[in-house]
This record gives sequence, C-alpha cells and structure tokens, in this order.
Amino acid sequence: MKLHPMTPRNLLPKLVIILLTGNVLIGLLLTVVGFGGTLWQNISYSECIGVSICTLVGLVFQFTPLGSILRWGLVPIAILLGGTIGQVVGNLIWRSRPDLLPALYSKSQFIGLFFGSLGAIAMYVKERYWVLETELKSRELQRLEAEKRSIEAHLKMLQAQVEPHFLFNSLANVAGLIEADPALARHLLEDLIRYLRASLKRTRAEGGTLGDELDLLEAYLDIFKIRLGPRLDYSFAVPDRLRALGFPPMLLQPLVENAIRHGIEPRIAGGRVDIAAVRLDGALELTVRDTGAGFAEAMGHGLGLENVRARLAALFGDAGSLAIAELADGGVLATLKVPV
Repeated sequence: MKLHPMTPRNLLPKLVIILLTGNVLIGLLLTVVGFGGTLWQNISYSECIGVSICTLVGLVFQFTPLGSILRWGLVPIAILLGGTIGQVVGNLIWRSRPDLLPALYSKSQFIGLFFGSLGAIAMYVKERYWVLETELKSRELQRLEAEKRSIEAHLKMLQAQVEPHFLFNSLANVAGLIEADPALARHLLEDLIRYLRASLKRTRAEGGTLGDELDLLEAYLDIFKIRLGPRLDYSFAVPDRLRALGFPPMLLQPLVENAIRHGIEPRIAGGRVDIAAVRLDGALELTVRDTGAGFAEAMGHGLGLENVRARLAALFGDAGSLAIAELADGGVLATLKVPV
C-alpha cells in the first residue's frame, strides 16, 4: 500500500506546538467550568489524552487510503483507544484509580471523543486541501508540458517551411556565381553546408549551448554576407565563458532573421547586425541590434517573434522575456532575457 504523508516534514514542529497549546487551553477551560481536579491535573490529563488521540488518529491517516471506509471506521476506534490510553497515563502520573472515579473517567472519555472528533475533522479537511493542491499543481505542470511540446512542434514545423525557401535562394545564388565567380560560389556552398549541419544538429537536440546557437548564426550571417555583399556587416560580442551555458535551440535565430528581413534587406544602403551577450543578476541577456530600416508595419508582432515569446513563457514563465525597441539613431534593438 502506498503511504500518503499527512503533513510535510517542515510543518511537523508547528503542528506539535499547536497540539500542545490546544491541550493546555482545554485544561484551562475544564478548570474554569469546574470539571475535574486542579489546574495542573486538568492540563496534564488533557495533554495525555490529546497526544494519545492525535498519535493514533495520525497513524490511521498515514496507513489508510484517503476517504476510504476503512479509515473512517478506524478513526472512532482510535479516538476511544487514545482517550483510554491518555486516561491511564494520566492516572499513573497522579496515582489515581479509574475504578474509584467512574464519573470522572466517563466524562474524560466524552471530552476526549468530542475534541478528538473535532481534531480528526480538521486533519481530514487539511489533508484534503493538500491533496487537491498537489493534484492542481500536477495538472498545471502537465498542461505546461503539453503546451511546451505543442510550441516545440509548431516551431519545428515553421522552420521546416522557412528553411526550404532560404535553401533554394542560397542554391540559386550558388548557381548564379558558378560562372561569374567560382571561388565565391564555392565559399557560399561551404557556408551553406556548415549552416545546414549546425541547423540539423540544433533541431534534433533537446538542449544545447549558447555556443551552438552562435555557430548556427555565424554560418547564417556568412551566407547573407555573400548574398548582400558590402550591404551587410555583423559582429559577435559574447565572452567565451558564456558560450558553454545551456540555451534552448532556435530562440535567438528568429531575432537575427527579423533584423535581416525587416531591417537590412529593405534598406538600399544595408546596415550591420551586432549580437552581444552579458550575464546580469542570474539572467543571460542577449541583444540583437541592427542599423536597418527601423520599425516596419506590425514590426515586433510577427509570427516568428510571437513564437519566441510563447516559447519563453512555456520554458521559463515570467523569468524569460523579449523586448523590441526602435533606436533613436535608426534600427531596432531586440533584447532577450533567460534565467541561467
């Protein structure tokens, strides 16, 4: 039988203090209403009976299934048995003989049964609350996991749709350069092979590092550098120590693609893309800055960026963020933050 712990271990000392304090208050109440003996006798009997009942009921809750008939059949027995044991222990402490005090004994049993029942009900309600809370958290984790898987599948499908277009354009450029500039055509083909190898590795991997993502981006930008010529320049400012950090695949590339498609390509003079990374306050901050055309219509709310935001929420919750801002001197700054 699988045991169901009734309370977390860190709450046990608190519950013990509550139990002992409650027993003292019951002893005081009995003294005020004129029941039993002296104040200390009532408190000691209350402690003995209360601890005995709580211990036996706790064992019943520990070793029986939640809400079972067996549990609720054993709880009254545990209360009566706990009251008897507590009464006997109290008699031993005060050297009393219960057979000589039948009225006192029966009243003690009644009081033990009453307060023990209240305690059992409170324990059931509290345990039920913990169980429901655990089930709720489990279902929420399952929902987030399913959402994460769905986003992953959607991103891979999107990439599968985008890559052929990028691949065909690059191959067309290779074909056009074979006669005009064979050396440049060979260079472009080598960069394309390097990009495809890195892309295949990233899409098949569950994890990966920031260095893996940067290698993919470098190959991607090398290809566009050949296609756009002097209209494109780029740089990476990422310390070596950060390249080994774990980083989900395909989070940074959509930001670079966005900078190329909406910033550099539409501008006749072209521009540059600068990629940087720093570690601040337990978070990895990556920036993609371009000097391109600036905000276009619906800029910052495209499908690729929305997918990045949705994936950040699924992977990191509120700890991950993406911000897009237009720069005063032209261009756009995309800032990605993820916990490390």
